[in-house]
Amino acid sequence: MLRDSEPVALGRRGILLLDALLKRPGEILTKTELMDAGWQGSAVEESNLSVQIALLRKALGPMPDGAEWVATIPRIGYRFLGLGLGLEQEGRTAPLQAKPSLAVLPLTSLSSDPEQEYFADGLAEDIITMLSKLSGLVVIARSSSFAYRGLSIDIRTVARELGVRFILAGSVRKSGNRLRIAAQLSDGETGAHLWAESYDRELADMFTLQEEVASRIVGALRIALSPKETAQWPGIASTGTTDLDAYDCFLRGRAMQRGATQNSDVFKRTSELFRQAIDHDPNYAAPYAALAMAMGHAYYNRWTNDPERALAEARGLVEEAIRLDPNDPFPHGVAALVSTYSKDFERWASEVEIALTLNPNFAPALALRGMLNTYSGEPSAAIEDIERAIRLDPLFTQNYLHHLGVAHLVAGKYETAAALLRERILLVPETDMSRAYLAAVLGLLGDDEGARRAWSELMAIKPGYSFAEGIGRTPFRNPQDLNRIRNGLLRAGLPVECSA
Repeated sequence: MLRDSEPVALGRRGILLLDALLKRPGEILTKTELMDAGWQGSAVEESNLSVQIALLRKALGPMPDGAEWVATIPRIGYRFLGLGLGLEQEGRTAPLQAKPSLAVLPLTSLSSDPEQEYFADGLAEDIITMLSKLSGLVVIARSSSFAYRGLSIDIRTVARELGVRFILAGSVRKSGNRLRIAAQLSDGETGAHLWAESYDRELADMFTLQEEVASRIVGALRIALSPKETAQWPGIASTGTTDLDAYDCFLRGRAMQRGATQNSDVFKRTSELFRQAIDHDPNYAAPYAALAMAMGHAYYNRWTNDPERALAEARGLVEEAIRLDPNDPFPHGVAALVSTYSKDFERWASEVEIALTLNPNFAPALALRGMLNTYSGEPSAAIEDIERAIRLDPLFTQNYLHHLGVAHLVAGKYETAAALLRERILLVPETDMSRAYLAAVLGLLGDDEGARRAWSELMAIKPGYSFAEGIGRTPFRNPQDLNRIRNGLLRAGLPVECSA
């Protein structure tokens, strides 16, 4: 193999791994598949694979855009991004600098009231949202960065695990009408502080303070703003209200909406908080969008006696949110979500594009576009979007693995689909839908015993599950895609209703 007309030295393991990757360019190879290819059945520690991949990357050098030829798919495996081209090109263009990447850790609440943690989270999340809107910066999603709450871990370890160069950390104390914030921006490679500042302000100055912190980060990282971004700043960082009571109700509701426990009681409490926020500031778009999301979830999970009415209310609420603040990506993302429940593909597509234009780092919107492409028969595009969502939200991989597996199933890559769905089941043991799809893909692979085992586990988790009320409700535009999944179950001798 040549790189820039010069021979590249690779060890035997590296050659075997590269051969496996090149045979399936663009596809995800699980760690197990690569370890089988590189060590041919020998029992070895997973760390050996990490070492060999690092050596392979070093030998290959960077791609022209500065990225690695071999991409990491967190917790799953690796994917070769090229088609074997470019490794023998002469006079290769000098690599471009990759975008700066940042993770904002949860601010430590120093308040004597432990219930004030939601307030500290709200401040950090708004800073994430502000920075995520900048096209010249990669920002990790809150669900991944907030996983480090309360943990005493070296900044360099956090940066390595999240795949970023810079880390923002800090603390907040809310006392009466005073607000104290300390923030530190660190280099994830060296652990050195690049910038640190403490603020002591009136609580009423909180929104201006958030914009100031975001602006200091942009300056410290020397991020080049586009002309449009320059014109919008600091408006691009607006929280949408100056009413502290409205903001407080919204933060409380959002914290509950994102909690681990989700049921009809939580839905009722969060909905009430969002309605209170709207009462305090009827022109505040965010609680309208959050309430629309709550009503959409109520429709899907049947947390209401009238699901259709809940869906209709969700549509009206999100329209109002967009009218109030058309430049906020959150309402557009919710509009895309509501459109999935309505099977309104045109609106789904337009809203997700608007959301990603406004916030290129919006991982849930990328996942929604991936789902749209899967259900529209464009699995290759779906895989690309979902993998980028995983890159932006690596510790929330379990939320995306299901959709990534389904995309590979639709693409006809059954072995990869099965590996991804199995990984998702390991991370989310109570999942029913991933087991249903796994049973189907194993049937397509001719593994009838494995398919029946997956189906048996599914029925133990959800005894009332049926194809018609499960996979049959998913909005596949091409009936042949849904029929293929049904046929996988039929091949394994599993029960499938005639209607779908």
